[in-house]
Amino acid sequence: MTEHPPRSVVVTGAGRGIGLGIATILAADGWTVIGVDTDAATETPCAEVITGDTRDQAVHREAATAARALAPLTGWVNNAGITRETPLHGLADPAVAATIDEVIDINGRGYLWGSAVAVESFLEQEVAGAIVNISSIHGRAAWTDHAAYEFTKGGVDAMTRSLAVTYGHQGIRANAVAPGRIRTESIDHWIADASDPAARQRDLDAGPPLQRMGTASEIGEVVGFLLSDRASYLTGQSIAVDGGWTSQFGQPPHA
Repeated sequence: MTEHPPRSVVVTGAGRGIGLGIATILAADGWTVIGVDTDAATETPCAEVITGDTRDQAVHREAATAARALAPLTGWVNNAGITRETPLHGLADPAVAATIDEVIDINGRGYLWGSAVAVESFLEQEVAGAIVNISSIHGRAAWTDHAAYEFTKGGVDAMTRSLAVTYGHQGIRANAVAPGRIRTESIDHWIADASDPAARQRDLDAGPPLQRMGTASEIGEVVGFLLSDRASYLTGQSIAVDGGWTSQFGQPPHA
């Protein structure tokens, strides 16, 4: 492993799923990782985990302070988010309206607050930091009844471009990673709860041309690259890590 000077990174939603996969890869790459999660983590690669809600600006500031106390803060990963179905023809239902508010607050404002604190920290330290926003293929392709989620993920891609354009002259880079279907604990539980788990597994694997779900560590590897000096001229992009899913037209036959 290449030796690096001390450096820290904040990863939101680091306690499980994609966030945990990202934190694990970054820790192995030599980063001091400060995680943010709504639950206190028991097993984590993070040097410290800030327990809190990313809708709260103060939580991001606490994470930045904790990171800077350990090493210069040069990386930030906005990952914490939720997926909910939100049929827009059901807005009269208070439960649907509340769900839309929750999705927009966590996936939208949470990323804005995180990006704002990251940029402030980079500028205060006079470092050329890098931000990676975890978007989704939902930001470029639609699925039934996911309007609010897709609204936020399209916004994440747009905000990433704005960050890159606004702060590029100060050496700050911003990119997004747009995962496809990634196998996480929640997917495992959903498979196990099916009347025919093997059939559900086959259905889930069948979407992308690579004929399988991705893993959290595969997302983490791309995030690690984007935060590194190897991606020093890469900014303002949203990279689909989806097994080719958004590249295909229809569902091609397979031998």
